[in-house]
Parts: sequence; structure tokens; C-alpha cells
Amino acid sequence: MISCKNNRDEEVILPKEKFRFRPSVYGIIRNGDKICICTNKGNGKYWFPGGGINVCELRKDALLREIDEETGLKNVQIGPLVGSHENFYYYEPTDEASHYYLFFYECQTNEVTLKTNEEIDDDEVINVKWVSISELKKDDFSGLNDEIFGMIQALK
Repeated sequence: MISCKNNRDEEVILPKEKFRFRPSVYGIIRNGDKICICTNKGNGKYWFPGGGINVCELRKDALLREIDEETGLKNVQIGPLVGSHENFYYYEPTDEASHYYLFFYECQTNEVTLKTNEEIDDDEVINVKWVSISELKKDDFSGLNDEIFGMIQALK
């Protein structure tokens, strides 16, 4: 049995056979002193633009695709890998459990216009916006550990 968080940030316990391996990539996208964040529909918490890497897709290609789908940003420069994290997650609406390897890249853009909720091509994401790094708190994020929040604070 594996303990994990669900889409409402609650702990659930599931059999290990239910999990699939899912590498994912996320962009901590900067524009000046602000970063781009999304709100998770299931729990109202923040997260970063990004998502799953498809088979035979390179991490950076997946990141650019996911950023475009969720934010509409097209002129994004992918910088260094700033961290990684492993977790287990259960998405109740589709009854899918995943063993995630999350890769986080620092990114830059000069674009400011983001997709509206009606334009976002993702079932889990709403309210994409720019937020000042100094305004963010660890509790604003879903499933964020100290290491990942430290990466954000180091961008100040």
C-alpha cells in the first residue's frame, strides 16, 4: 500500500499496483520579480505550469508544450534545472494514481499576456497569473516541500 495526496490535498492509501510511472516537468517562469503560477481546480492551491512528459518526448519539449497549453506563453527561454522531486499522487476525477518524478526548470520570458480560464487547455488548471515572488508562501502551494519552496525563494 502507498500513501499519497489526492487532488484535494487529502491523504489516501492505495495499492501499489494502481500506480503508473509518470515523469513530469514544470517551469518556474520569471518575468522580472514575478513568477507565473496556476491554480489547481481541485484544491484551490497554486502550482507551476507544466505536466507529464510523453513517451519519446524530451523534457524541454514537453515543458514548452505544457507551458503553451496552460499559459499561452510562446517565447519562453528554458534555463537550468533547479530541482527535482519524487511523489505519489491520486487524481480522483479520473481514478488515476501516479508515481511522479518532477523536474523543475527556471525559465524566463518577456511576455505578460496569459490565457483566460476559457482558453486554458487543461482540466486541472485555472487562474493563470503573475505573482510577485515576495508575496508567495509555502502554504499557497499544493504538495510543496521545503526544497521546492526554497528554489522559489532563491529567485528573489
